Amino acid sequence: MQPEPTYDVVESILAFQRGEEKGFSFFFKEFYAAVCYFSYTIIKDRAAAEDIAADSFLKLWERHSGFENGASIKSFLYKVVHHASIDWLRMQKKSRAYLKEASYLAEESENFMQQQIIEAETYREVLATMKILPPKCRQIFRMFYFEGKDYNQIASELNLSINTIRVQKARALAMLRQQLGTSLLILASFALSQ
Repeated sequence: MQPEPTYDVVESILAFQRGEEKGFSFFFKEFYAAVCYFSYTIIKDRAAAEDIAADSFLKLWERHSGFENGASIKSFLYKVVHHASIDWLRMQKKSRAYLKEASYLAEESENFMQQQIIEAETYREVLATMKILPPKCRQIFRMFYFEGKDYNQIASELNLSINTIRVQKARALAMLRQQLGTSLLILASFALSQ
């Protein structure tokens, strides 16, 4: 059962339908990082994934008056990004590996796409939940999981001991586990390590 939309979501949908920037801004902030990640899982190129995500929002904006709820906006974005990512792979003629990947993805099952959407939504949940972390704890978590740095690199950059880094990372994981639940955090750890 879907939860009732909050007032902010309802107001944002109405503003979006009217073509107001605040409506667009709400959905951009809500979904941009997730659709970037979704595209990246398909094409493995961050810059291109960001371009594809940005283009998908332009297409969304061109049709702003036709969306009745947040679910239809999210569905539209994922479909547009999926198709654009596949098209991007097809355009990459430099490597046979890209062509092989493009043909595989063109014939992919609905389950694979659903898995990628779940990972992207998990990523979005983690980003939103990270706001509860204390600043230093959040910084260490981001450096470890998002930037792929190890304990030594983080300790050196922040001028902290490795033990402090370990404690702060464990603290972040405990706080996120409390907010997200263990199973979602495990999925998030997997998605972030990709």
